[in-house]
Amino acid sequence: MANKRTVTDTHGRVWTCVPGGKDAPRQGQDVELTCTTPTIPAKVTIRVGWQWESMSPKGLARLITAAAA
Repeated sequence: MANKRTVTDTHGRVWTCVPGGKDAPRQGQDVELTCTTPTIPAKVTIRVGWQWESMSPKGLARLITAAAA
């Protein structure tokens, strides 16, 4: 599993997401992502499926934007 992923939302903000949590991600278990962007001071945390790395960039960006609102 990659350490991080970067996506751009519809507002042009570039988000960097890293998996978190106290346990290493495992197949079949949801993953908690912590996402940051320079223009928003607060970190955004979302829970996604274990195959989050194969999600489309637009889909992941939509989830982040919704959680940041």
